[in-house]
Amino acid sequence: MAEMPVAQPVMATAVGSVPMATAVAVVVQGIPMMIAPPSNIDAVPLIDANTAGMLAAVNNFTIKQRIRWGEAITGGCIEQSNVYDVFNSDNGDHIMVAVEKSDDCPRCCCAPMHSLLVEYKTVYGMDARSMSKDQLAALPTTMTMERPGCCNEKPGLCCCLLSPSCADGAVVHAGSLNGATPGTVLHQGQSIMGFIEQPAPFGGYFTPTVNIMDRGQGEKTYRPLAKVEGPCIFGGCSELCCPSSFPVSSMQPDQLNTQLKTGDLAEITKKAPQGLAQAAREALTDSDTYTLQFKDNKLAPQQKAMMLSSLVLVDYMFFEQDNGMCSCENNKLKITLFECYCLGCLCPCNIVLDGNSGGGAPTKSEEIAR
Repeated sequence: MAEMPVAQPVMATAVGSVPMATAVAVVVQGIPMMIAPPSNIDAVPLIDANTAGMLAAVNNFTIKQRIRWGEAITGGCIEQSNVYDVFNSDNGDHIMVAVEKSDDCPRCCCAPMHSLLVEYKTVYGMDARSMSKDQLAALPTTMTMERPGCCNEKPGLCCCLLSPSCADGAVVHAGSLNGATPGTVLHQGQSIMGFIEQPAPFGGYFTPTVNIMDRGQGEKTYRPLAKVEGPCIFGGCSELCCPSSFPVSSMQPDQLNTQLKTGDLAEITKKAPQGLAQAAREALTDSDTYTLQFKDNKLAPQQKAMMLSSLVLVDYMFFEQDNGMCSCENNKLKITLFECYCLGCLCPCNIVLDGNSGGGAPTKSEEIAR
Protein backbone atom coordinates (compact mmCIF):
# COMPACT_ATOMS: atom_id res chain seq x y z
CA MET A 1 0.00 0.00 0.00
CA ALA A 2 1.46 3.34 -1.05
CA GLU A 3 1.71 5.88 1.75
CA MET A 4 1.43 9.63 1.32
CA PRO A 5 4.74 11.38 2.02
CA VAL A 6 4.64 13.45 5.18
CA ALA A 7 4.85 17.20 4.60
CA GLN A 8 8.08 18.60 6.03
CA PRO A 9 7.75 22.34 6.83
CA VAL A 10 10.60 24.74 6.14
CA MET A 11 10.27 28.34 7.31
CA ALA A 12 10.61 30.97 4.58
CA THR A 13 10.64 34.74 4.77
CA ALA A 14 9.43 35.48 1.26
CA VAL A 15 7.62 33.94 -1.68
CA GLY A 16 9.07 35.38 -4.87
CA SER A 17 9.37 39.12 -4.29
CA VAL A 18 6.44 39.45 -1.87
CA PRO A 19 7.36 39.28 1.85
CA MET A 20 5.35 36.70 3.78
CA ALA A 21 6.58 36.34 7.33
CA THR A 22 4.48 33.26 7.94
CA ALA A 23 5.04 31.48 4.62
CA VAL A 24 5.97 27.79 4.92
CA ALA A 25 7.37 25.61 2.12
CA VAL A 26 6.19 21.99 2.11
CA VAL A 27 6.35 19.02 -0.27
CA VAL A 28 3.35 16.67 -0.54
CA GLN A 29 3.27 13.70 -2.95
CA GLY A 30 6.31 15.14 -4.72
CA ILE A 31 4.63 18.52 -5.38
CA PRO A 32 6.15 21.64 -3.76
CA MET A 33 3.62 23.82 -1.95
CA MET A 34 3.84 27.19 -0.25
CA ILE A 35 1.63 27.93 2.72
CA ALA A 36 0.58 31.55 3.17
CA PRO A 37 -2.28 33.43 4.82
CA PRO A 38 -5.36 33.77 2.58
CA SER A 39 -6.13 37.15 1.04
CA ASN A 40 -8.53 38.58 -1.51
CA ILE A 41 -5.69 39.14 -3.98
CA ASP A 42 -4.50 36.17 -6.05
CA ALA A 43 -0.85 35.28 -5.52
CA VAL A 44 -0.47 34.87 -9.30
CA PRO A 45 -3.34 36.56 -11.22
CA LEU A 46 -4.01 34.38 -14.27
CA ILE A 47 -7.65 34.75 -15.32
CA ASP A 48 -8.88 37.79 -17.21
CA ALA A 49 -9.79 40.91 -15.27
CA ASN A 50 -13.50 40.85 -16.19
CA THR A 51 -14.00 37.30 -14.90
CA ALA A 52 -11.91 38.02 -11.81
CA GLY A 53 -14.06 41.07 -11.04
CA MET A 54 -17.24 39.08 -11.50
CA LEU A 55 -16.06 36.29 -9.22
CA ALA A 56 -14.97 38.80 -6.59
CA ALA A 57 -18.39 40.47 -6.61
CA VAL A 58 -20.58 37.33 -6.42
CA ASN A 59 -20.81 35.21 -3.28
CA ASN A 60 -23.86 33.06 -4.06
CA PHE A 61 -23.94 30.89 -7.16
CA THR A 62 -26.57 28.54 -8.60
CA ILE A 63 -25.33 25.86 -11.02
CA LYS A 64 -27.83 24.01 -13.21
CA GLN A 65 -26.86 21.05 -15.36
CA ARG A 66 -28.68 21.08 -18.69
CA ILE A 67 -30.88 18.13 -19.61
CA ARG A 68 -29.28 15.95 -22.27
CA TRP A 69 -32.25 14.58 -24.13
CA GLY A 70 -30.27 11.82 -25.84
CA GLU A 71 -29.41 10.39 -22.42
CA ALA A 72 -32.93 10.85 -21.07
CA ILE A 73 -34.62 9.10 -24.01
CA THR A 74 -32.18 6.19 -24.13
CA GLY A 75 -31.93 5.74 -20.37
CA GLY A 76 -28.25 6.63 -20.40
CA CYS A 77 -27.28 4.29 -23.26
CA ILE A 78 -26.13 7.32 -25.25
CA GLU A 79 -23.85 9.34 -22.98
CA GLN A 80 -23.68 13.00 -23.97
CA SER A 81 -21.25 15.64 -22.79
CA ASN A 82 -22.47 17.90 -19.97
CA VAL A 83 -23.21 21.62 -19.97
CA TYR A 84 -23.58 23.62 -16.74
CA ASP A 85 -25.17 27.09 -16.48
CA VAL A 86 -23.86 29.29 -13.65
CA PHE A 87 -26.08 32.04 -12.22
CA ASN A 88 -25.78 34.75 -9.61
CA SER A 89 -28.24 33.48 -7.00
CA ASP A 90 -28.94 36.99 -5.69
CA ASN A 91 -30.30 38.47 -8.93
CA GLY A 92 -30.59 35.53 -11.35
CA ASP A 93 -27.99 36.87 -13.81
CA HIS A 94 -26.53 34.23 -16.11
CA ILE A 95 -22.78 34.73 -15.70
CA MET A 96 -20.93 31.59 -16.87
CA VAL A 97 -21.36 28.37 -18.83
CA ALA A 98 -19.19 25.28 -18.29
CA VAL A 99 -18.97 23.02 -21.35
CA GLU A 100 -17.54 19.49 -21.29
CA LYS A 101 -15.18 18.43 -24.06
CA SER A 102 -14.48 14.70 -24.28
CA ASP A 103 -14.08 11.98 -26.88
CA ASP A 104 -17.18 10.00 -27.81
CA CYS A 105 -15.77 6.51 -27.28
CA PRO A 106 -14.35 6.97 -23.75
CA ARG A 107 -17.44 8.93 -22.73
CA CYS A 108 -19.84 6.22 -23.92
CA CYS A 109 -17.77 3.32 -22.57
CA CYS A 110 -16.31 4.72 -19.35
CA ALA A 111 -18.60 7.55 -18.15
CA PRO A 112 -18.53 9.00 -15.60
CA MET A 113 -14.89 7.90 -15.13
CA HIS A 114 -13.78 9.19 -18.54
CA SER A 115 -11.14 11.82 -19.25
CA LEU A 116 -12.55 15.26 -19.96
CA LEU A 117 -12.01 18.98 -20.18
CA VAL A 118 -14.57 21.45 -18.82
CA GLU A 119 -14.23 24.88 -20.41
CA TYR A 120 -15.71 27.84 -18.53
CA LYS A 121 -17.10 30.69 -20.62
CA THR A 122 -18.08 34.09 -19.22
CA VAL A 123 -21.49 34.93 -20.71
CA TYR A 124 -22.66 37.91 -18.65
CA GLY A 125 -25.12 39.97 -20.72
CA MET A 126 -25.56 37.26 -23.38
CA ASP A 127 -28.58 35.08 -24.11
CA ALA A 128 -26.48 31.97 -23.50
CA ARG A 129 -29.37 29.65 -22.68
CA SER A 130 -30.52 29.76 -26.31
CA MET A 131 -27.02 29.04 -27.66
CA SER A 132 -26.18 25.65 -29.07
CA LYS A 133 -23.19 23.70 -27.80
CA ASP A 134 -21.20 24.67 -30.90
CA GLN A 135 -21.98 28.35 -30.33
CA LEU A 136 -20.88 28.06 -26.71
CA ALA A 137 -17.68 26.28 -27.71
CA ALA A 138 -16.80 29.22 -30.00
CA LEU A 139 -16.82 31.68 -27.07
CA PRO A 140 -13.49 32.59 -25.41
CA THR A 141 -12.50 30.22 -22.59
CA THR A 142 -11.82 31.81 -19.22
CA MET A 143 -10.48 28.68 -17.53
CA THR A 144 -10.32 24.94 -18.14
CA MET A 145 -10.71 22.03 -15.73
CA GLU A 146 -8.69 19.01 -16.88
CA ARG A 147 -9.72 15.70 -15.38
CA PRO A 148 -7.72 12.54 -16.20
CA GLY A 149 -9.89 9.45 -16.44
CA CYS A 150 -9.50 5.70 -16.29
CA CYS A 151 -8.18 5.59 -19.87
CA ASN A 152 -5.28 7.96 -19.13
CA GLU A 153 -3.49 8.63 -15.84
CA LYS A 154 -6.01 7.03 -13.46
CA PRO A 155 -6.51 3.32 -14.28
CA GLY A 156 -7.69 2.61 -10.75
CA LEU A 157 -10.71 4.93 -10.71
CA CYS A 158 -13.87 3.36 -9.26
CA CYS A 159 -11.74 0.97 -7.16
CA CYS A 160 -11.00 1.08 -3.47
CA LEU A 161 -8.69 4.07 -3.11
CA LEU A 162 -5.36 2.55 -2.08
CA SER A 163 -2.92 4.78 -3.98
CA PRO A 164 -2.82 8.07 -5.94
CA SER A 165 -3.49 6.13 -9.18
CA CYS A 166 -6.97 5.40 -7.78
CA ALA A 167 -7.63 8.99 -6.68
CA ASP A 168 -10.02 11.11 -8.74
CA GLY A 169 -9.07 14.72 -9.30
CA ALA A 170 -8.55 17.60 -11.71
CA VAL A 171 -6.16 20.42 -12.57
CA VAL A 172 -7.58 23.89 -13.27
CA HIS A 173 -5.85 26.03 -15.89
CA ALA A 174 -6.40 29.68 -16.80
CA GLY A 175 -7.59 30.10 -20.39
CA SER A 176 -7.91 27.36 -23.00
CA LEU A 177 -5.76 24.26 -23.48
CA ASN A 178 -6.27 24.60 -27.26
CA GLY A 179 -7.53 21.13 -28.00
CA ALA A 180 -5.12 19.21 -25.76
CA THR A 181 -6.03 15.63 -24.88
CA PRO A 182 -7.48 15.42 -21.34
CA GLY A 183 -5.04 13.95 -18.89
CA THR A 184 -1.90 14.86 -20.85
CA VAL A 185 -1.24 18.44 -19.65
CA LEU A 186 -1.97 18.27 -15.91
CA HIS A 187 0.85 20.00 -13.97
CA GLN A 188 2.67 21.30 -17.06
CA GLY A 189 2.86 24.98 -17.97
CA GLN A 190 2.53 28.24 -16.07
CA SER A 191 -1.24 28.73 -16.42
CA ILE A 192 -2.20 26.37 -13.59
CA MET A 193 -4.47 27.92 -10.96
CA GLY A 194 -4.47 24.87 -8.69
CA PHE A 195 -5.59 21.27 -8.49
CA ILE A 196 -8.25 19.15 -6.76
CA GLU A 197 -7.70 15.57 -5.61
CA GLN A 198 -9.04 12.87 -3.34
CA PRO A 199 -6.75 12.17 -0.36
CA ALA A 200 -4.92 8.86 -0.60
CA PRO A 201 -5.27 6.32 0.79
CA PHE A 202 -9.02 5.66 1.27
CA GLY A 203 -10.33 9.05 0.09
CA GLY A 204 -11.80 10.16 3.39
CA TYR A 205 -12.89 6.64 4.46
CA PHE A 206 -16.71 7.00 4.75
CA THR A 207 -16.78 10.73 3.96
CA PRO A 208 -16.62 11.77 0.28
CA THR A 209 -13.62 14.12 0.28
CA VAL A 210 -11.57 16.20 -2.13
CA ASN A 211 -8.71 18.54 -1.24
CA ILE A 212 -8.26 21.86 -3.08
CA MET A 213 -4.71 23.13 -3.62
CA ASP A 214 -4.27 26.80 -4.52
CA ARG A 215 -1.55 28.24 -6.76
CA GLY A 216 1.24 30.07 -4.95
CA GLN A 217 3.97 32.22 -6.44
CA GLY A 218 6.29 30.30 -8.69
CA GLU A 219 5.58 27.53 -11.20
CA LYS A 220 4.35 24.26 -9.67
CA THR A 221 4.11 25.86 -6.24
CA TYR A 222 0.83 25.23 -4.43
CA ARG A 223 -0.70 25.65 -0.98
CA PRO A 224 -3.52 23.76 0.73
CA LEU A 225 -6.65 25.90 0.43
CA ALA A 226 -9.78 23.93 1.30
CA LYS A 227 -11.36 20.54 1.90
CA VAL A 228 -14.76 19.57 0.44
CA GLU A 229 -16.58 16.84 2.40
CA GLY A 230 -19.96 15.24 1.87
CA PRO A 231 -22.36 12.77 3.51
CA CYS A 232 -21.79 9.03 3.50
CA ILE A 233 -25.26 8.35 2.01
CA PHE A 234 -26.68 10.46 -0.82
CA GLY A 235 -28.08 10.29 -4.34
CA GLY A 236 -30.72 8.03 -5.83
CA CYS A 237 -34.29 8.40 -4.58
CA SER A 238 -33.00 10.13 -1.46
CA GLU A 239 -32.49 13.21 -3.68
CA LEU A 240 -36.26 13.63 -4.01
CA CYS A 241 -36.64 14.77 -0.42
CA CYS A 242 -33.15 15.39 1.00
CA PRO A 243 -30.58 17.93 -0.19
CA SER A 244 -26.94 16.82 0.00
CA SER A 245 -24.59 19.27 1.71
CA PHE A 246 -20.84 19.45 1.06
CA PRO A 247 -19.22 21.94 3.47
CA VAL A 248 -16.01 23.58 2.24
CA SER A 249 -13.51 24.04 5.09
CA SER A 250 -10.19 25.85 5.33
CA MET A 251 -7.33 23.35 5.47
CA GLN A 252 -3.83 23.37 6.95
CA PRO A 253 -0.86 21.38 5.59
CA ASP A 254 -1.18 18.71 8.28
CA GLN A 255 -4.91 18.18 7.59
CA LEU A 256 -4.79 16.54 4.15
CA ASN A 257 -6.17 13.31 5.65
CA THR A 258 -8.13 14.87 8.51
CA GLN A 259 -11.91 15.18 8.60
CA LEU A 260 -12.92 18.82 9.13
CA LYS A 261 -16.50 19.72 8.07
CA THR A 262 -16.31 23.20 9.59
CA GLY A 263 -17.77 24.77 6.44
CA ASP A 264 -16.10 28.08 7.29
CA LEU A 265 -15.28 28.96 3.66
CA ALA A 266 -18.34 27.88 1.69
CA GLU A 267 -21.18 25.39 1.32
CA ILE A 268 -21.97 23.29 -1.75
CA THR A 269 -25.54 21.98 -1.76
CA LYS A 270 -27.11 19.50 -4.16
CA LYS A 271 -30.67 20.82 -4.19
CA ALA A 272 -33.75 18.64 -3.71
CA PRO A 273 -36.41 19.12 -6.43
CA GLN A 274 -39.27 21.54 -5.89
CA GLY A 275 -42.50 20.41 -7.52
CA LEU A 276 -43.48 17.47 -9.71
CA ALA A 277 -41.70 18.69 -12.84
CA GLN A 278 -38.34 18.92 -11.11
CA ALA A 279 -38.94 15.59 -9.38
CA ALA A 280 -39.58 13.92 -12.76
CA ARG A 281 -36.40 15.47 -14.13
CA GLU A 282 -34.42 14.13 -11.16
CA ALA A 283 -35.94 10.66 -11.51
CA LEU A 284 -35.36 10.22 -15.24
CA THR A 285 -32.15 12.17 -15.90
CA ASP A 286 -28.87 13.02 -14.18
CA SER A 287 -29.48 16.75 -14.62
CA ASP A 288 -28.90 18.34 -11.20
CA THR A 289 -29.06 21.75 -9.52
CA TYR A 290 -26.47 22.99 -7.04
CA THR A 291 -25.80 26.09 -5.00
CA LEU A 292 -22.41 27.40 -3.90
CA GLN A 293 -22.53 29.93 -1.07
CA PHE A 294 -19.33 31.62 0.07
CA LYS A 295 -18.97 32.60 3.73
CA ASP A 296 -15.44 34.04 3.73
CA ASN A 297 -15.09 37.46 2.07
CA LYS A 298 -11.29 37.16 2.01
CA LEU A 299 -11.26 34.59 -0.78
CA ALA A 300 -9.54 35.73 -3.97
CA PRO A 301 -11.27 35.34 -7.37
CA GLN A 302 -9.18 32.35 -8.48
CA GLN A 303 -9.79 30.65 -5.14
CA LYS A 304 -13.52 31.00 -5.79
CA ALA A 305 -12.94 29.61 -9.27
CA MET A 306 -11.20 26.57 -7.78
CA MET A 307 -14.21 25.90 -5.53
CA LEU A 308 -16.58 26.31 -8.47
CA SER A 309 -14.51 23.72 -10.35
CA SER A 310 -14.60 21.42 -7.33
CA LEU A 311 -18.42 21.54 -7.46
CA VAL A 312 -18.41 20.34 -11.08
CA LEU A 313 -15.90 17.60 -10.20
CA VAL A 314 -18.12 16.52 -7.29
CA ASP A 315 -21.02 16.16 -9.74
CA TYR A 316 -18.99 13.85 -11.99
CA MET A 317 -17.63 11.84 -9.08
CA PHE A 318 -20.76 11.31 -7.02
CA PHE A 319 -23.94 12.18 -8.96
CA GLU A 320 -23.33 10.92 -12.51
CA GLN A 321 -23.26 7.24 -11.57
CA ASP A 322 -26.91 6.29 -11.74
CA ASN A 323 -28.07 8.20 -14.87
CA GLY A 324 -31.25 9.10 -13.06
CA MET A 325 -33.02 7.27 -10.27
CA CYS A 326 -34.88 4.94 -12.64
CA SER A 327 -33.53 3.06 -15.66
CA CYS A 328 -34.40 0.01 -17.75
CA GLU A 329 -31.83 -2.74 -18.23
CA ASN A 330 -32.62 -6.02 -20.00
CA ASN A 331 -36.37 -5.44 -19.63
CA LYS A 332 -35.92 -4.84 -15.93
CA LEU A 333 -36.64 -1.65 -14.04
CA LYS A 334 -33.78 -0.58 -11.80
CA ILE A 335 -34.45 1.96 -9.05
CA THR A 336 -31.50 3.43 -7.17
CA LEU A 337 -32.51 4.13 -3.57
CA PHE A 338 -29.21 5.75 -2.57
CA GLU A 339 -25.42 5.60 -2.97
CA CYS A 340 -23.12 4.75 -0.07
CA TYR A 341 -19.53 6.02 -0.02
CA CYS A 342 -16.92 3.60 1.28
CA LEU A 343 -13.12 3.95 1.05
CA GLY A 344 -13.28 5.86 -2.23
CA CYS A 345 -15.93 3.65 -3.86
CA LEU A 346 -19.61 4.25 -4.46
CA CYS A 347 -21.84 1.34 -3.45
CA PRO A 348 -25.38 1.70 -4.85
CA CYS A 349 -28.44 0.34 -3.11
CA ASN A 350 -30.77 -0.73 -5.94
CA ILE A 351 -34.16 -2.36 -6.33
CA VAL A 352 -34.61 -4.36 -9.56
CA LEU A 353 -38.15 -5.11 -10.68
CA ASP A 354 -38.39 -8.04 -13.10
CA GLY A 355 -41.59 -7.78 -15.10
CA ASN A 356 -42.59 -11.44 -15.38
CA SER A 357 -46.16 -12.07 -16.51
CA GLY A 358 -47.38 -8.74 -15.28
CA GLY A 359 -45.78 -9.20 -11.89
CA GLY A 360 -47.34 -12.60 -11.20
CA ALA A 361 -45.79 -16.03 -10.94
CA PRO A 362 -43.07 -16.92 -13.48
CA THR A 363 -44.12 -18.67 -16.65
CA LYS A 364 -43.02 -22.24 -17.51
CA SER A 365 -40.36 -20.96 -19.89
CA GLU A 366 -39.02 -18.63 -17.18
CA GLU A 367 -38.84 -21.50 -14.70
CA ILE A 368 -36.86 -23.57 -17.24
CA ALA A 369 -34.55 -20.62 -17.92
CA ARG A 370 -33.84 -20.34 -14.23
